[in-house]
Amino acid sequence: MHRLIFGGLLLAAAPCVAAEDAATVVARAHSAWLRGAEPELAQLATANTRWAASSTAAELFAHAFIQFRSVQLASVRKDPDAATRAGEACAASAGKAAAAAKTGPLAAESWALQSACYGYMAGLGGMFAGIRNGRASGTAMQQALAVDSRNPRVLLVDALGLYFRPRIAGGDKVKACARFREAGAAFDRAGLLPASGWGPAEAHFWLGRCLLGSDDQSSARREFETALKLAPEFAAARRALLPRG
Repeated sequence: MHRLIFGGLLLAAAPCVAAEDAATVVARAHSAWLRGAEPELAQLATANTRWAASSTAAELFAHAFIQFRSVQLASVRKDPDAATRAGEACAASAGKAAAAAKTGPLAAESWALQSACYGYMAGLGGMFAGIRNGRASGTAMQQALAVDSRNPRVLLVDALGLYFRPRIAGGDKVKACARFREAGAAFDRAGLLPASGWGPAEAHFWLGRCLLGSDDQSSARREFETALKLAPEFAAARRALLPRG
């Protein structure tokens, strides 16, 4: 699906996370992704491997989320094998999390996460794997929207799919940019501050990218500044604010 370029600093040593709860692990994985700290993310994945076999929706989601961020960073460094492994693990755990949660925000966001991971894998393999994973991504997104079509994280993932899918597969950058705006507004209304985790900064960042594409430099800068205010670690947003040569 999408190709993000992130850089950042790796912490010298990450503390053991075996005793941390699922929400804390998700927050740590999100922070590592914001900084592009792939080794730190790998440590989290290793420490929480057991959650792949959990029966608890929150733990399954946390495992899927770590793998989702791993897919993204593996894609940046163009490692399709690592991205595929992480994508398959993400899709499996996200599906189990959605089934365990059944309803509510966690179910909707689990389906959205599965859609995102299938979307990544659609761009990694050959034609037939791409078609299969693309269809699976669309089905998962339909499930997410059916559970909660107003969930801002669902809107964000739906926008990313529209933005990065080829037009022949249903991609539409104009619709995607409108959906990024909708997601950002939904996050703002919900008052989801940095402590609330992933999504708000990303929605504003990608809206900024859309505005750059339409040559609205000043509005794009405001969106990047908002993203960085929401997530000061967000390396991509910081780079977007650097002067252009």
